[in-house]
Amino acid sequence: MGLFDSFFGKKKDNLLAHTNNLSMQEMEQIQNSLEGKMAPEDYNNAFNQACRLVPKGKYAEALVMFEQVKANTNDTDQKGTCDNQIGVCHFFLGDYEKAIESYASSFKNGFDKGMADDNIWEACEKLMKKENDKAKWARHYLSILPQGNYSGKAQKLL
Repeated sequence: MGLFDSFFGKKKDNLLAHTNNLSMQEMEQIQNSLEGKMAPEDYNNAFNQACRLVPKGKYAEALVMFEQVKANTNDTDQKGTCDNQIGVCHFFLGDYEKAIESYASSFKNGFDKGMADDNIWEACEKLMKKENDKAKWARHYLSILPQGNYSGKAQKLL
């Protein structure tokens, strides 16, 4: 999951850090190293404060902050980025269905569709294992992204 990919909204300035196979401590170190690459006024805003909570495992607190930021912006891209981060929090809290809803909302609001696709599939896979029902969650994935990156895999599970 590209947790830090959305710190800067859409992919800008090649400031991306993929978090696959990283521990929370490593993610926090990456996040802390990004501080100098962001404008001070951006780093101190509520969104980035919420982002700082995620690597610390404070998902519920971050979730509340992301929801507040989303509610207080009219910018569609910012809403999409918040939706993605809300999805991340739900994912780490183990509420994969809410994570999927948030990820789906994120790309409808302009967030990177490919990244949302990856996140949705990852959450569907968690639900497949949790509920031992691959077909159900493959159908759900296909209902959101019928032409998604994982549509072939999902079709094979039906």
